[in-house]
Amino acid sequence: MECSAWWVRKIPPQLGDLRALEALDLSLNKLNGTIPEALGNLSALVSLWLSNNSLEGPVPPQLRNLAALEKLSLRRNQLSGPIPEELEDLTELKELWLDNNNLTGEIPASLGELVKLETLYLGGNKLSGHIPPELGNASALKALDLSFNKLDVGWW
Repeated sequence: MECSAWWVRKIPPQLGDLRALEALDLSLNKLNGTIPEALGNLSALVSLWLSNNSLEGPVPPQLRNLAALEKLSLRRNQLSGPIPEELEDLTELKELWLDNNNLTGEIPASLGELVKLETLYLGGNKLSGHIPPELGNASALKALDLSFNKLDVGWW
């Protein structure tokens, strides 16, 4: 379902009832509020694009239920809180775009468990702590952006 740039303001929780839906693009709208937990019911979803909106609050841990998900873009919103450890359950994930939000805390070491992950964009947040060495386990990783955070690169 491609509804980008339609000036939609809210994500209706009823979208969670579309269990056969494989793609949802609501990017470039006027979305505000939080991401409905009901989106975690979209078990057939392969790509979810909610980028370039004004979504706020945490990344819902219910997204862990999207077992078929390959592409997740929540970039350029106002999301806050930590990156959920539960994202490690998205074993098919190839692209994860969480850049340009207000995410805090450390980068979960569990992201290194995503062995199919090719793209990881976390730049432009408020992430802190060390870069977890476990990210090296994501052997398919081709693009990594951690810029504009408060990370300790531990050069010394």
